[in-house]
Amino acid sequence: MKRDTKRVLILSLKIGVGSAIAIILAYFFKLDNPTSAGTIALLSLLTTKWGTMRLVLRRISTFFVTILFCFIFFELIPSHWIAFGLVIACLVGYSEKMKCQNTLSVNAMIAVHYLSYLDFSLHFMMNEFYLILIGAIIAFLLNLVHDYSGEEEYLNSCMIYMEDKIQSLMYQIVHYIQSEERNTTIWKELEDIKVQAEKYIHIAMEYQDNTFTSLPDYYIRYFEMRALQCDILHMLHYKIRKIRKMPKEANELANYIEYLIPFIHEKNDPQPQITSLHQMFKNKQGEALPKSRIEFESKAMFLHIYMDLEEFLYTKKKFIDQTTEEQKKLYWR
Repeated sequence: MKRDTKRVLILSLKIGVGSAIAIILAYFFKLDNPTSAGTIALLSLLTTKWGTMRLVLRRISTFFVTILFCFIFFELIPSHWIAFGLVIACLVGYSEKMKCQNTLSVNAMIAVHYLSYLDFSLHFMMNEFYLILIGAIIAFLLNLVHDYSGEEEYLNSCMIYMEDKIQSLMYQIVHYIQSEERNTTIWKELEDIKVQAEKYIHIAMEYQDNTFTSLPDYYIRYFEMRALQCDILHMLHYKIRKIRKMPKEANELANYIEYLIPFIHEKNDPQPQITSLHQMFKNKQGEALPKSRIEFESKAMFLHIYMDLEEFLYTKKKFIDQTTEEQKKLYWR
């Protein structure tokens, strides 16, 4: 079963089961408007574990704000419809100001209940609070059900895919330097892999929000690093295409990029490759000056290309340096 299909199926089952359980519990405790507990569970289950915890706290805090707005406007304004409109307007403004728009639907539901009953008793307030509590707790408990191993396996396969694609792109760049073949698919592949990297970053963030540990930020940093490397390759390829005449250094550059390709994997510390690049650049400092304008422009462009390669390697070096020993034990097993 494909990951997206499996994810939708699990989410659908959690929402269906969670909404039903919330309604059953609300009926069991003889609450008014028991179906609202199912709606609250549904809306809360659309978030991640951490998202659910944050949402529960926001629902509780904004519940008291909603009650306050209802008390002020419904008690002071004779027209209940005008009062209801003002309550909703204030709730929208408050939600926007406090960046808690995801609580608006449930708070509006409380205002609708008050409009229906016009009962500002302690019983009404506790009834609404219990509905929120039941829906939120059911959502939180069901969001504990998560396929960690399946998500990790998928993210690991995405990492391998990214490495294979970057290696393939670098082989194509080497081929272009050696043959200067214009009709290549490098541009399109660079765009495609960048889109994939952004998709994987989103998946990694969702995975981290579904765990109670900070370690999964490893995946987020990894895909961010690969996305940045793709941007660097894009600039590098653009500069190579700008060279009107390939100088003698072109073959040396192609050989160095080809030398880098086997090291494009998750656990490699690129310090030896950085040292090799610095030595190669140092050896060029004693060479004769260019004799023509075209040769000068080509050598200047190659200098920028070497700088891009250095940035490409330092991007990976930064990722390695920020990886903790605990993460290495967990993810490099």
